[in-house]
Amino acid sequence: MPTLRYHRVDVFTDRPFGGNPLAVFPHADEVDAETMQAIAREMNLSETVFCLRPSAPDAEVRMRIFTVNRELPLAGHPVVGAHFVLATTGRYQLAQGRNVVRGQLEAGVLPVEILVEEGEVREVLMTQRSPSFAPAFKDVALVGEALGLEVDDLCPADLPIRLVDTGVPWLIVPVRDLRALRRVTPNFQACTLLAERAGSETFYAFTQETEDPTCAVRARHVWFGRVTPGEDPVTGSAAGCLGAYLVHENVLLAAPTAEVRIEQGVEIGRPGVVDAFVDVEGKRIQRVRVGGRAVHVGDGELRW
Repeated sequence: MPTLRYHRVDVFTDRPFGGNPLAVFPHADEVDAETMQAIAREMNLSETVFCLRPSAPDAEVRMRIFTVNRELPLAGHPVVGAHFVLATTGRYQLAQGRNVVRGQLEAGVLPVEILVEEGEVREVLMTQRSPSFAPAFKDVALVGEALGLEVDDLCPADLPIRLVDTGVPWLIVPVRDLRALRRVTPNFQACTLLAERAGSETFYAFTQETEDPTCAVRARHVWFGRVTPGEDPVTGSAAGCLGAYLVHENVLLAAPTAEVRIEQGVEIGRPGVVDAFVDVEGKRIQRVRVGGRAVHVGDGELRW
């Protein structure tokens, strides 16, 4: 009977039962893709990560990320959470201060920074791809219908709705205030049409009004489609796109790095915080990093 050990962590939080939950299987070299998908369905989380020996010569580990029904090339909280697990269980040789490891994903080999203070892992930061920006999405009425909002709730200060891609394409939707953000209620039929026209089935709404004074932005993952069931609590890939968007739209000044802290998950009872860093050289965004803290909440064995 095959047996596989796993760890449960909550990502983008410093306390149990907040942030985004994740299952990590640190030793999954003998597991095929079909079984990985079956295990991800069994774990029934937004994502499950399987760690393998890398095939790329410049990577320390290879990670495969599965939702309950598909494999993803890249995702934020699985990468941060899986490296946190490997770092805290002795997989890496870490020194005091900032350490850099390289993880192989389906999207490529990307560096990850692990900050160690007083012998403890304090933060994990993943590097995402350099961003690409689509033209502004003009059908504001359709976006409002898809999110259950009025047109007047959208695009404050003429901020545009725009598709941004740092590895996963997200439609970034600025909304007026917290009241509007709390009212977001996806309309499946309108979301279907919006996904076709915008070129992505993942939408991320945000406001610059926050409750946490340490945060500059409050956001929500607006679910639709086949990526994850329900609303994702805290979304690292989207946070990277949002950070890049804020610099691109001159909301944040990068001189040469812009830092933004994003709160998410409050509306569904799993509050968390993502730190996004956007590095600019000249007028071009060169690097986007996102990360935060994680906590270990359990471990076990899966048998089949």
